[in-house]
Amino acid sequence: MPDLFRSRGRKSGMNVAVIGNFVPRQCGLATFTTDVAIWVARTLGSGSEVFVVAMNDQPQGYAYPSTVRFEVLANNPRDYPRAADYINLSEVDVVCLQHEFGIFGGPRGIYITDLLRDLRKPVVTTAHTVLPDPDPERHRAMVKTAELSDAIVVMSRKSIDFLEEYYGVPREKVHMIHHGVPDMPFADPDEYKRRCGLEGRTVLLTFGLLHSRKGIEYMIEAMPEIARRFPDAAYVVLGATHPPLKQKEGEKYRFFLKRKARELGVEENVVFFDRFVTLEELTVFLAACDVYVTPYLDENQIVSGTLAYAVGLGKPVISTPYHYAVEILEEGRGVIVPSRDPDALAQASLELLADPKAMTRMRELTYSFGRKMVWSEVAKEYVELFRKVLAGREVTAPPMPRREPVLLRDLPRPRLDYLARLTDGTGIIHKSHFDIPDRASGYTTEDNSLALSAAVLAHLRTDDPAGLELARTYAGFLGYMQRPDGRFHNVLSYDRSFADEVGSEECQGKALEGLGVAVALEPDEGLASMAKAIFDGALEGFAPSSLRAIAYTVCGCFHYLTRLPGASMVTAALERDAAKLLEAYENTASPGWEWYEESLYYANGIIPRALLLAYRETGRERFREVALESLSFLTRVSYHDGVFDLVGDQGWYVKGSLPARFSQLPIEAASITAACVDAFLVEREDRYLELARAAFEWFLGRNIRGEPLYDFASFSCSDGLVFRGVDPDRSAEAIIHWLLALLRIQTALHLELAGAGKDRSPDG
Repeated sequence: MPDLFRSRGRKSGMNVAVIGNFVPRQCGLATFTTDVAIWVARTLGSGSEVFVVAMNDQPQGYAYPSTVRFEVLANNPRDYPRAADYINLSEVDVVCLQHEFGIFGGPRGIYITDLLRDLRKPVVTTAHTVLPDPDPERHRAMVKTAELSDAIVVMSRKSIDFLEEYYGVPREKVHMIHHGVPDMPFADPDEYKRRCGLEGRTVLLTFGLLHSRKGIEYMIEAMPEIARRFPDAAYVVLGATHPPLKQKEGEKYRFFLKRKARELGVEENVVFFDRFVTLEELTVFLAACDVYVTPYLDENQIVSGTLAYAVGLGKPVISTPYHYAVEILEEGRGVIVPSRDPDALAQASLELLADPKAMTRMRELTYSFGRKMVWSEVAKEYVELFRKVLAGREVTAPPMPRREPVLLRDLPRPRLDYLARLTDGTGIIHKSHFDIPDRASGYTTEDNSLALSAAVLAHLRTDDPAGLELARTYAGFLGYMQRPDGRFHNVLSYDRSFADEVGSEECQGKALEGLGVAVALEPDEGLASMAKAIFDGALEGFAPSSLRAIAYTVCGCFHYLTRLPGASMVTAALERDAAKLLEAYENTASPGWEWYEESLYYANGIIPRALLLAYRETGRERFREVALESLSFLTRVSYHDGVFDLVGDQGWYVKGSLPARFSQLPIEAASITAACVDAFLVEREDRYLELARAAFEWFLGRNIRGEPLYDFASFSCSDGLVFRGVDPDRSAEAIIHWLLALLRIQTALHLELAGAGKDRSPDG
């Protein structure tokens, strides 16, 4: 099998773990799980990774491809929590469970709930069997699985009704996605009959693992009447005997069917292909058939992969009235006949075969409907659902435990221990795995610029010499990353080689902000002088167009001017770029959407903050008005019931849609904290200080999960608030923004207690 799943290193996309049976295990669910994994991987692309946790029904397992990373012996209860541990310790964003009662251990497969209970990842479960009037064990297993899943996928509308009526699953938790099918051209059956040894025959086909519930004997009983009108007719029974049935009864059912065909005199008209066929073989047989037949006996069958395949390939279908067939064959896509009725099967077959035009119309209807069922389309729907679940859309968040607010006066002293742990002689390392520096991630100008701000502010507030030493390291890094034209590379590999030609505009803007803070506040003359020289070179000729780059540049210029107010180039840049923000707002804002662009992304608070600082520098009233209007919109969108429910990066918030709830990032909380602090400094209204406190306390558990991201034991901060809690990784950006938010909120408190008036003081 092609290795479509693996991508070395942590990705920028989405990683998925799929749980279910997997080829070469021979069953329909293994085929389905394999297809899901392949097509989701293709849809996500090379920036993502998909792997499989395979369920085994035999101790020796199977000769799996490398896609299978972990194996669970179904009847061993100890394997399930082990599998959960494996997934939790992997870089997985979402788990896709293929649920069928019979593939898991315990009563009605209840062992799988042990795995789900221990998972710390969101789970999307595909329910392959949903029965009405369940027995108590089946009811308990399905209810528990649904409770532990964040979304349920079904393949028929009836399944949604059953889950609600018989299992109490809310309809909004259930999503309809069709069974996937191969993408085959609309082909003439005669082109494929020769490849199956059926050239010149009128072919009726039933495919699937052989089992007495298939009702094949009734179609065989219909064959004498069909053969009288169409002597060349061949009813093909394709597929091996269902493995558990074969283990229990051998080939008893197949021999019964062959004996019946012989007794009815249609032995030459009934053809058995007794083997588990590959997908390629199956599509050839399906393409070769003239009519597909599913004479199943169980009217409660809620999905049929074989019927889905037939519809997807544009086949006329005759079926008994089980739930899935009634639904998928409506609007003339097939013929429904009573169960256990050979005469009705014969009559329907003869009417279709005698009317080629009717068959062609039905083929066109089924093929057209099947276009939405091809795997490429189905995989897109799965990926979109994964994104919605990760974003917190269309799912109900667990209630937030009530927590006592953290008092500003009880805030901790800024600790630089973890910042120092991530920093070596070059700079601050970009990422971590849990709290272990990931040296392969290298260093970035963006991280080191903001770390320079945090170190300078900490040195100023605490007089901790560690802050000065860290600031010197970060300033030296920025000097090394600056090109002769003043722009910065953004990424430096661990071997100190540049990994890009030039960083983004936002990279340049963040560098200017960090350097501006150093110029404004650092008492060490050598460090401030170096920061000024780098700043001057970076600002000259830099005219950003992206909003966040513009905002960071305005902030950097403001800080610089608090110490060097006569710098004309810096003043001109601040006024020019603040005017760009104002123009963006006036071109885009509308009643109910008082914002600068059509979407809310990340670090949103930096934009109104930049205009507040521009107002403090220039006194232009319109800067203040727009800043406060947009800050009011931002807090209205993300602040509810005393808690900041930040816009998440799993889809953001596009105008006219629902805001994503996850993953919520420290950069957003810190940017809102800083914006509200500056609004307080401008307006002297306590409500802004309360908002600043609420945004800061997001780090401390005042969030929709009620879980702190900051760890007081290690002085580290989680990378974000994800669907199941806090991200276990604790990288550079997170601890930097924690420190910046802490230092700025402390400044606000200091000014409040001091009773300071409106001022042009630099950053908090």
